[in-house]
Amino acid sequence: MWCGSGYIYIKANLDIALRSLRLPNQLRRLWVDALCIDQSNVEERGRQVQYMRQMYKYANRTMVWLGLKSRGIEEAFSLAQDVAQIRNSFGVDILTLASTNTEPVTTAYELIFDMFNANTQAADRLTELLERGYFMRTWCIQEVVVSNWCVAKCEDLEANFMDLLSTTIFVYYFRQKSIFAQRPLEFWNSVYMNRQARHSNSLAPQDQRLEGSLGPLLPLLAGARDFQATDARDKIFSLLGISDEGLMPILGLTRVMASNKNSLSMRFLRHAQQGLTSLAEQVNRAGPGVDFGRHKALKPDYTRDTREVYRDLARFMIRTSPRMLDVLSYVQHSDDPSTSIFPSWVPQWCQPRSVSPIGGVGCFLAGLCDGHFRYFAVVHDCPLSAQPMRPDVLLIDGYFADRIASVADVFDFEFFQCPPLEASWQQLFGSPLFPLSPRTYRNGELLQMAFCKTLMADCLGGIVDEAFSISEGATRATYATKAHANAAAYLLNNDADRSALSPSDLASLNSAASNGSVERYIISTRSFSYHRRVYLTQNGFIGIGPRMMRPGDEVCVLFGGRAPFVLRRMQDHHILLGDTYVHDENLMWGKLTEGVRFRNQLPIVTYEIR
Repeated sequence: MWCGSGYIYIKANLDIALRSLRLPNQLRRLWVDALCIDQSNVEERGRQVQYMRQMYKYANRTMVWLGLKSRGIEEAFSLAQDVAQIRNSFGVDILTLASTNTEPVTTAYELIFDMFNANTQAADRLTELLERGYFMRTWCIQEVVVSNWCVAKCEDLEANFMDLLSTTIFVYYFRQKSIFAQRPLEFWNSVYMNRQARHSNSLAPQDQRLEGSLGPLLPLLAGARDFQATDARDKIFSLLGISDEGLMPILGLTRVMASNKNSLSMRFLRHAQQGLTSLAEQVNRAGPGVDFGRHKALKPDYTRDTREVYRDLARFMIRTSPRMLDVLSYVQHSDDPSTSIFPSWVPQWCQPRSVSPIGGVGCFLAGLCDGHFRYFAVVHDCPLSAQPMRPDVLLIDGYFADRIASVADVFDFEFFQCPPLEASWQQLFGSPLFPLSPRTYRNGELLQMAFCKTLMADCLGGIVDEAFSISEGATRATYATKAHANAAAYLLNNDADRSALSPSDLASLNSAASNGSVERYIISTRSFSYHRRVYLTQNGFIGIGPRMMRPGDEVCVLFGGRAPFVLRRMQDHHILLGDTYVHDENLMWGKLTEGVRFRNQLPIVTYEIR
């Protein structure tokens, strides 16, 4: 295209978009980052990335170019508008956010699914539309989140972009094809619900977020992991403008944990955060380039390579208050980590999601315990602002819990298949899973029951079950009961010969199974066993861990980690393979950690993880 005094070479898609967007009789001012930013200039890219959010925030409209029209695209737009109309007329989003009066929500959802089932052709066209490249690009998230008015456009066809996003959760369930294939749709639905919450003022005071933020950076990185970026560093840089730490870095240094967000102490801390936020804003107004409280890990800097960007962010997330190790639960290795250019403890956000994290969902408390600690994790050589002496090494305290004795094959299956439970059982125990036997586990329950609960990480499977029937005030015991019931239903459904069980064991299973579901058990097991291995330890515990583990690896608890981790001892250091679930309540819920920290029941080890 001709620009100024010369030509600029552009891609065919941009050429078509500009021809479609220009007006026939008047000038139209457009911002197109591919044209307005010199992509070959590293310094300019880093500088302009920090302004991108402002560009979209103050634009009159954001035009989302979805490409040329395809067969049936009009039906897809029409179906999206019908879904949005039903959601609005029933007040679905407001009621969902308020968690009250769910009857209209159920009615609206039934109507929408009926529409999808009655018009499968339009549903297919809508699915194809939502699979276009735009919905997979990580930079596109910020464009939509911060814009005041977002319009989807295919040639002369236009629609409110939020109408398209209102359908994502239904397409997610209607056309699910594989374990993680639909995660971008799930993320887009969260973008839609965030917009609805802001427009309806439905968030409680303690849940209020920064304007334009989708929340803390780590959950955003996890949710957007399956999105794509030409530059791997943009998997982080593209989310800074819509995250708490990116918008107000001081929040990353003052975050606290509390079970009661409305307590007096939490209200005081929120006021303190607001004061620090105001101070940071005033200091930053002093002049361009002033960025008070922003760590270098939160600065878009294209002069640093991907390895350095990812490593420094992981260390920042470990170092900041209250020093939790949630970021380590997103480490997932598909190859031998000892041969990688990345330190084994650094999540590689450029890789798509391959497993569900055990510790990243905030459920277990393996490395935590009651007591007064300034920080949870005990990390060495990890200064807040200065560079560590050995930046690739994570020096952290914890303790050895057990050693891996045997492992089964990696769980790898198609979405609609049942995980190969019986084959894994056979590999570990050398006998068929069925018929049920009276063999017991270390905690006294049936061994087959312990095995089945392990494959869905026990109460995590109950949390997945909540998607089917949300209950008010659900607790850890609620989730564990659901998981037990679903596992019992699965065992009884697949066992024709129960003669070996005692009357009391059979009665207990029947009682639990009456409130369980085989389908829900299989869904929960798919979620947490996929691409993992089930294993036995030397002390007879069953667990499920990372695919790269092998006999001889160590199950360790690192202080500040919600789940245990599998480490591999090398000659003079360890490498981190990933998080794990061990079917032992004392280990998973911090009782063992209490004994270590208060009663010296096990020696504390400083692990050097590379």
